[in-house]
Amino acid sequence: MVKSNISSIYAEGSTAVLTLENGAKNLLTEPEFIDTDVFCKWIDEHPELTSLVITGAGRHFSHGADVSLFSGSDTDGISRKLEKTRKLLCIIENLPLITVAAINGGCFGGGLEIALSCQFRISSKRSFFGLTEVMHGVVPGMGGMERMYRLLGKEKALMMCLRGEMISASDAKQYGLITDIAEGNCLESAFEFIKSLTEGKSTLQIRS
Repeated sequence: MVKSNISSIYAEGSTAVLTLENGAKNLLTEPEFIDTDVFCKWIDEHPELTSLVITGAGRHFSHGADVSLFSGSDTDGISRKLEKTRKLLCIIENLPLITVAAINGGCFGGGLEIALSCQFRISSKRSFFGLTEVMHGVVPGMGGMERMYRLLGKEKALMMCLRGEMISASDAKQYGLITDIAEGNCLESAFEFIKSLTEGKSTLQIRS
């Protein structure tokens, strides 16, 4: 296992598991939740990987940014941090792997932006979702608006971004925001989902 910033990553068979670990709500006190160079080096050192699961430790995936980050005057510093995080999420989005967010509990703001960088999202029944930044006078800064627009279309994406509302797992499934709702543990369901896609396939087939 490798720990970096507010995350850890380890391999379980051919699946990498990246876990957000920062308090009860897994707040993104560091928007770049894992150092990009550390992440890329670790992925390169594991050529056997066919998939990546991103999840949150404890009860929640992530409630997003620590709002105290927005109260300071160092806007240039925040912009630089967000730019580095956008780069990281673009790398995750373009990995030659199956990428799944296993979402437990709250998935808000930057947390949802991380989940949107994955190809698939498996949620627990009790999860809630929202791009809630507008409630704090800012907009999603990690590429979430663009990814949600591509996923849901303009109408639903605009409503979620401008209202800042939180929606349930069942509504998220109806919107098309998530792939499926787990009957039990969402991480275990994510592994089962990956198995359903990869069983009988070679690493070369999957990475192609």
